[in-house]
Amino acid sequence: MVHREVPISALTRILFAIRKLLGLATVVLVIVLFGSKLFVFFDNPKHAAVPATLSAARDSVLKTAAPVLNRYVPTNIAGSDRSDWILIGLAIVITILSGSIAQHSQTADNRRALRMSAQAWRKKQGVKPGSKLDAELETTLRMAETGKTINRQELLKVFAETKKKLDSFGREVAFLAIDVVGSTAMKAGEDPAAIQYDFEEYRKLVERIFRARGVLKSAWTPDGVMACFAHVEDACQSGKDVIKSLKVFNREVKISKADFSVRCGVNAGLVYFDDATPLETISDRVIDVAGHMQKHAEPNTVLVARKIIEPLRQVDEFMHTTRVVDGYEASIWREAV
Repeated sequence: MVHREVPISALTRILFAIRKLLGLATVVLVIVLFGSKLFVFFDNPKHAAVPATLSAARDSVLKTAAPVLNRYVPTNIAGSDRSDWILIGLAIVITILSGSIAQHSQTADNRRALRMSAQAWRKKQGVKPGSKLDAELETTLRMAETGKTINRQELLKVFAETKKKLDSFGREVAFLAIDVVGSTAMKAGEDPAAIQYDFEEYRKLVERIFRARGVLKSAWTPDGVMACFAHVEDACQSGKDVIKSLKVFNREVKISKADFSVRCGVNAGLVYFDDATPLETISDRVIDVAGHMQKHAEPNTVLVARKIIEPLRQVDEFMHTTRVVDGYEASIWREAV
């Protein structure tokens, strides 16, 4: 969020200073050119110091400026020289234009600040480029940019509205990471066609289990997969089902020599994403922890952050360990012999 006023650039500060000086100069010019005329209603005004000084100043200004004005604009109006009126008019116009330029510069500063703040906020909140939420934020930003001024309150309003939309994308989900143990060694000395067949069949097996447990998203690497489920129970049970199914798979399906074994890791938490966002483009610590759990798991086991399984009915199936992964105490499941 934005916690300070929108910064103003040095150029904008200079432009506003010039605008202020021009405004003061215009006021002084009005006093010099018309101030002495206010004393015509007084007796013997020429004997007083103030009107005499103003009159001398007026004559000096007109003597200097009138010849220049005469070269570029007509100064006689209705048979009288109106150089004083024209000078005042020009001074007012220049002051207004300088103010407009300064305001335009400040608006540009505000828009740049809005963009920079929005980019920082995107990064902090985990809004991914190209996502539906990113598109909605961009639309909101463009609407805010159409205004003449963008102040702190408007920035806060933009972020508050987007945060509300972001919260609607937040979901408590669970992630299951699975990797084939020693996959490189398994392929050594084997017929490439046999290896390709085995891994394709293994992937089909895993995907069938995922579908049966209501997988929301999945992303595959050559020998591993990260899957997202709506419930921790589904993520944990999918890992268990894959491990249990490998007995029949190794005995009746695969044709290479080495048996398949896997490591599974599970974690859960609040993650921001929408249905159109591919899982491989989502970066979140919840996902990272699931991957780290998998890396620390033993072959054919499911390693899970203990805190997320404590509310589950199957908690007794997991055994607490002294292992700590990314600050989380880990529990392990292994199939009973």
